[in-house]
Amino acid sequence: MGEPLTGREQTVSEQAAGLLLKMGVQRDFTPPTVDEDPRELHRILREDLRARLDAAEELLREITRVRHRARREAARLKAAADDEYDKKMSVLAERAVRLEYQSVHDRTAMARVHASPHVRAQREAERVADMVSEAEEVMKSMYFGLRDVRRELLATLEHFLPWDSSLER
Repeated sequence: MGEPLTGREQTVSEQAAGLLLKMGVQRDFTPPTVDEDPRELHRILREDLRARLDAAEELLREITRVRHRARREAARLKAAADDEYDKKMSVLAERAVRLEYQSVHDRTAMARVHASPHVRAQREAERVADMVSEAEEVMKSMYFGLRDVRRELLATLEHFLPWDSSLER
């Protein structure tokens, strides 16, 4: 098992879990039975399933916005870490007197140590972005599954009920 979640990772994990739970509620759809009245079946498709799809689509948009924010934050922190490393390397290179025993590897190591808090923040942000991306993929799968159920039911109605083609979808 990996290291424990940081505060930010825990917060985002809980946010993603909440969105996944909401998506699960939308996805929890029991298709009507085959002996269902066609007009009732159409009502279910139009009102219940359509409303579920609309809600699921909004949840998908929300997790996508969270993913974009997380990726931007990771990119911002990577730039900050790179800047800190570069600044330290610049300071080390400008020293008036370089120590004879100090190699470029030593200066690189000192710059890395100096930038390490920024690098840790960047890595945490990347883990957060990965967590959100994973939740988004699961939510997409759930959304498309619900959409496919609706398509199957509509195809069945269209095949067996010629009057269905004039009904609102």
